[in-house]
Amino acid sequence: MYTFSPVSDRVARIRERYRTTTPKFSSERPRIITEFYKAHETEHPMLKRAKCMLEICSKMTVVVGDDDLIVGNQAPTFRGSTMNPEYGGVKWMVEELKSGQYNKREAYEEYNEIDPEDADYICSIEEYWNTRSLAAFCDALIPDEFYPVETATILPFNRTGTGGNPIGHFSANYSKAINKGFAAIKAEALETLAALSGNLMQGDAEKHLFYRAVAIYCDAVMTLSKRYAAECRRMSLLDKYTPERRAELAGMADSLDHIIEYPARSFREAVQATLIYHLTLCFDGQMHGLTLGRFDQYAYPFLKKELEEGTITQDQAQEIIDCFFLKISEAVVAKTTAAAVNSGGYSSGQHMSLGGVDREGNDATNDVSYLMLQAMGRLHLHEPPLSLRIHKGTPGKLWEAAIACTMECGGIPTLQNDDIIIPTLLERGFTMEDARDYCIIGCVEPAGSGNDFPACGGLGRATYLNMGNIITMLINNGENPLNGENTGFGTGYLYDYKSFDEVMEAYRKHVTHYVNWHISMSNLFWLVMRDKMPLISVSSTMDGCMESGKDVMYGGAKYNSNGSSGVGCANVVDSLAVIKYMVFDKKIVTARELYDAIMKNWEGHESLRQRILNEVPRYGNDNPYTDELARESMEIFASAFLKGTGDRGNQWQVGIYPVSTHVVNGRRTWATPDGRLAREALAEGVSPKQGLDKNGPAAVLKSVAAINHSTFRNGTLLNMKFHPATVQGDEGVKKLRMLVETFFSLGGMHLQYNVVGGDQLREAQTDPEKYKNLVIRIAGFSAYFVELDHSLQNDLISRTDQLVG
Repeated sequence: MYTFSPVSDRVARIRERYRTTTPKFSSERPRIITEFYKAHETEHPMLKRAKCMLEICSKMTVVVGDDDLIVGNQAPTFRGSTMNPEYGGVKWMVEELKSGQYNKREAYEEYNEIDPEDADYICSIEEYWNTRSLAAFCDALIPDEFYPVETATILPFNRTGTGGNPIGHFSANYSKAINKGFAAIKAEALETLAALSGNLMQGDAEKHLFYRAVAIYCDAVMTLSKRYAAECRRMSLLDKYTPERRAELAGMADSLDHIIEYPARSFREAVQATLIYHLTLCFDGQMHGLTLGRFDQYAYPFLKKELEEGTITQDQAQEIIDCFFLKISEAVVAKTTAAAVNSGGYSSGQHMSLGGVDREGNDATNDVSYLMLQAMGRLHLHEPPLSLRIHKGTPGKLWEAAIACTMECGGIPTLQNDDIIIPTLLERGFTMEDARDYCIIGCVEPAGSGNDFPACGGLGRATYLNMGNIITMLINNGENPLNGENTGFGTGYLYDYKSFDEVMEAYRKHVTHYVNWHISMSNLFWLVMRDKMPLISVSSTMDGCMESGKDVMYGGAKYNSNGSSGVGCANVVDSLAVIKYMVFDKKIVTARELYDAIMKNWEGHESLRQRILNEVPRYGNDNPYTDELARESMEIFASAFLKGTGDRGNQWQVGIYPVSTHVVNGRRTWATPDGRLAREALAEGVSPKQGLDKNGPAAVLKSVAAINHSTFRNGTLLNMKFHPATVQGDEGVKKLRMLVETFFSLGGMHLQYNVVGGDQLREAQTDPEKYKNLVIRIAGFSAYFVELDHSLQNDLISRTDQLVG
């Protein structure tokens, strides 16, 4: 069995501080942003955003902790949080502060401490941002004809507040940042500017603005690194530190003076430069599924060189990675109560990928791959989430390390199938080399590394379509029983359909209708987001942007797409199976009888509901009856999205993953034909309905593999729970590996699992202190179980404890 080594004393102290510190909100970033915007009202957004970054990097408080080996903070306090008023405004926080709700938050609502002066300042800027935030501009763009569509609660857009989320969900070119340095990037921008100056013909004016903005941003990120250098140097002169610590601080100062401006020279400098650049992306408001890409690939050359030269040991390298991961975990973004419950556990999706193949198709496993798994398995962190890319040549030792890590740190790493994902990227137009170099974004979304702007988490709003309510609209002529509103688009009531073919045709029409609306609204919002919020911080390194003179928001990246996701896959499949089986094939009930039972939320019809739950074939049990419906219904859903296009000349991609919106969307969904009660959680990802997968894990995997995952280019998510007793010792690891390999050979794209029993989770609910470090994979994110909303805890408990055997 793979084993984990002890952590250093330094790392143990930082981790203990991390687990015992409640996040604290700081108004520093909002204050800098607001004052800057007020003074630059008329400035072009391209220059405004670049200069705003310089302002933040010049004025924000830089903090170097007593134990810090890697530095970087987004707020003045340890585990400090912040917000982005220029995106979503501050109205939600003001309302919670004034009502008293903010300080009544529980841990599962991501409570952040706040000082009175910070609270007062946020309240003072509400009026300013109410009419100037990105959300305000997006709200003003919503057409009247969308309002009836909204009542279906299928789409993620509202009449107010849409557009308030940063896009995030990309992997910037970290390799360029650490290997080239921003002095060279600035020089390139200035050289192009000189050639353009005084000769701006068609299209050149936009390029001129872009390169001016890049040069300013380069100054910003270099300024930030040098300010950290100055702070380290100041601290190195303090008598309170030991001679060893003072020497260490002096060395850190020298490195911070060099990196970012120039290429990194050592492994620690490469890691530190990665974090400094990453922080500026966060300062730009993008800590929303902001992904660090294939960290083991771009960091390893520095470690390899030092190991060969004898200037670093494996233990020293491990401590650097440990400190780096703790820094990433430390970052927090303040969220609305609803958003906090939805994503849970202070998660932010700062994903990293490891393993897989390299650009030539060879196994890419290296020493950094193992350092990453060691860090997560020993530290029991929920951020950064890790994905392990699996291919036919993945080393056995890496399998063992990954499975051991998952058993220690629930659901981390998730597993991704190179043999399915690489071809999907080729279909998007990637070269073979770039496709092999993919990484996982946000939750499970495949995308390019440093060359792709996939917007796979949606445009200004969560991207999740409530597929359960598509069934509701299908059987109730476009009327939502929860609110009594009619959407204006109906194809009849359940009892109007004369055959199951008519049901499927109506399903196709509803999917097309709502998918087209989703794409239409997203494209409208994109116009505002592109013009108001260019992303110079990303564009300065992203392949394609410097070459084309275009920001990523204008299509400058080498590859472009937009992404969405469906929620409630199993509910759709099982509902269609119930209608087919009970009404048309077996004729056990009439369509009217089934419709009436559903509209009454099954009250007075419990015997019928139980018959449905126990007799009708269910998705997740290797039954061709439902598996064929799964393939057909999901193909319809994916095809509707693949016909969509965006304003960057890009195709739309769709996935099936929920983060945890299957619970939230369930509350917005009436009873469904599959026997689900109104407001009950929907199924998550491509997983079977909770508790209804009764034929073992192999049956689940065969059913899930019936779906054509290659059409879901934005990723699919399968979540499983294995009882610990069946995953023990070398034999248990071997069986689990074989199970995953079989699934991937059948065409599965992704698999994540928790090795934990329902009894243990119920005990954790009653004794949270005992289980305070229990990390669990929920859907698209991991979190400490005891910091989750009870509805999410119960949803996890309700899933089947599978046995590996």
